[in-house]
Amino acid sequence: MVTLTRRGKTVKWIIAALLCIPMLLYLIPYMWVVSTSFKPDGELHSGQFFPSNPSFIQYERLLFGQKVGNVELKIDYPRYYLNSIFVAGVSLLLVTTLDSLAAFAFAKFKFRGRTILFWTMLATMMLPIYATLIPSFYMFSRVYGWLDRYEALIIPGIIDAYGIFLLTQYMRGIPNELLDSARIDGAGPLRTFWYIVVPLSRPAIGTLLVIKFLGIWNEYLWPLLMIRKPEMFTLPLGIAQMQVRQGAVVEGIQMAGAALATIPAIFLVFLIQRQFLRGMTAGAVKA
Repeated sequence: MVTLTRRGKTVKWIIAALLCIPMLLYLIPYMWVVSTSFKPDGELHSGQFFPSNPSFIQYERLLFGQKVGNVELKIDYPRYYLNSIFVAGVSLLLVTTLDSLAAFAFAKFKFRGRTILFWTMLATMMLPIYATLIPSFYMFSRVYGWLDRYEALIIPGIIDAYGIFLLTQYMRGIPNELLDSARIDGAGPLRTFWYIVVPLSRPAIGTLLVIKFLGIWNEYLWPLLMIRKPEMFTLPLGIAQMQVRQGAVVEGIQMAGAALATIPAIFLVFLIQRQFLRGMTAGAVKA
């Protein structure tokens, strides 16, 4: 018995060590970004992984500007950050609300055409983004006139087929008896949704929040098409535009901006990691 226990512990340690290998492969690029952000200009192209003389000069230039000769190089990074926070916050609020309501209807209501509508919605997930990119650009820029406006960054993504599918599969596992009890007590559909379905669906909603936040926070192609004014740039667009300007070296500034841009994503994942893991496991097997 003791031998089996020791053997089992040894196997667990071996499995844990093997799982650390892909984790390190994912962490190495991020560690490179963070370490480069603390390098002074003389060490940016030295090839060494960690800086020998760590410095905050790249962060100072990012937040307060850089003087090159008689020219003041100013990067409006705080504005990029606020733009991304605003777009991500409003988008998450809308997409969570609308996807949850749609999933509640698909999971708990019977109406004519429900199956066809559900599978049609799922079929849209198979369309590559490039198939609808040009029509979407013309529609939102020419028809609605949303070029250089927040609506162009928020409205196109407030309905998500994957989010509706994920929440629908999870809500189907909620016992109908709970909803029947609420209906007998006089609760309407919206009240039942808010006080019963939403609390019980927190793992799936947490999963949707993480997935959608990462997608919105890292979105580059769509803002590149719809945004022209620098004051409207989001973080991915703003960081990508930090190229060599007026003879200034900005590689370190880009790394500093990328390192700061990861803070909200890391904070959100740690904040709702329990609901995220439960939603990824439970929501995937609900019938």
